[in-house]
Amino acid sequence: MLIIKSFFLFLFVLILSHCSETSGLKKLYGKNNLQFNNSQSERFHHYLTGEYYSFDLKRKVSHRPIMFAISEDGLESLIFSCASTHTDCSEGVETYQYLKRYSKKTGKDLKIFALKNKIVWGENSLLIKQNIDIKNLSLKGINFVTFPKEYNMKNRFYDISILPRDGKDDDYE
Repeated sequence: MLIIKSFFLFLFVLILSHCSETSGLKKLYGKNNLQFNNSQSERFHHYLTGEYYSFDLKRKVSHRPIMFAISEDGLESLIFSCASTHTDCSEGVETYQYLKRYSKKTGKDLKIFALKNKIVWGENSLLIKQNIDIKNLSLKGINFVTFPKEYNMKNRFYDISILPRDGKDDDYE
């Protein structure tokens, strides 16, 4: 009987921790106005397709998107993805930890723009179901700006790809 109670307590704690991880990420959603430039718009498009150039790995990758984060000035962005095309990875504690690590690394407060294929910035809650030019969407608090080419050189891109869970806690960066 004690084993059954322990199992149900463990199961309850597991479910509760998963739900709190996801809702805890809401605190990290961007809220203020965002300057979204052409380079970041293109990068977000690649994030949605799952095929993008990894600046950390220095090659093109095909990974399942988990999170797209960006600084309010639109110059720094972070792609967090899974190195598997299956649903073996999920957002949670790792997302929070990487977001905080890269905010410290960049010296800018990176905020979540999208989780998987859902834009969560500010008052927006929009599920993207197909390839779409984000600039054609009516999004509140997001200003699409075009900068001269030399200004786009100030963009900084970061990315993290994790391996699916297989009982090990190894990360793939």
